[in-house]
Amino acid sequence: MPPRCPISTLFPAAVIIPLGVLALSCSTTALFNLSAARSDFAPGTGLPTPRVIRVGFVNNTPYRAIFTFGAYDQLDKESIPTNFGQLRLEGNTSSPQANQPCRESFSLGGDALIRLLNENQNAPNINITDPQALVTGVNFSSAPLGDPLEAEPTEGTAQGRVVLSGVDFTCARTDIRDTTGTGLLIFTFEEDAASPGGFRIDFSFVAP
Repeated sequence: MPPRCPISTLFPAAVIIPLGVLALSCSTTALFNLSAARSDFAPGTGLPTPRVIRVGFVNNTPYRAIFTFGAYDQLDKESIPTNFGQLRLEGNTSSPQANQPCRESFSLGGDALIRLLNENQNAPNINITDPQALVTGVNFSSAPLGDPLEAEPTEGTAQGRVVLSGVDFTCARTDIRDTTGTGLLIFTFEEDAASPGGFRIDFSFVAP
């Protein structure tokens, strides 16, 4: 029998916990995720500010990949995925590395990310620059640029991918003086006839 862990020791009383998360609150995965270091104190203000992670995308398919990515806190009912990004990544190319805030979850086309963006489109810090890329998962298109189908899944789709801080990657610093971030999250797109939609997303973490 797994050890008992009172919920009151893990969550503040003011936090509203979804039932699905509550059921997993004593799992090793949940404990590592909740206890992972994600913030530093900003110089001069002393206020907590998210650490930075780096992300990159590799498209190993011959088709354009269309997707939305970003970070959010799944336990925060009012979480907004600020600093999110949207890309149309051509086949057999890689994206530049981008900085993202370290939060509880990093999502590439995950259901919760897309839902949060749709629900908060009127928020001042949400700017959807590519509505056609605001899709669950990843679309793969072989249509030429300028074609009405250039962002449509003419070749198929990949299911979204969500990774957790403290479980799949870490934002822990190796140098106490480092305030610019740590390792690199790499998401790689591959053709895979056995996967739903015909494509899959591989993930790897490169530690600092």
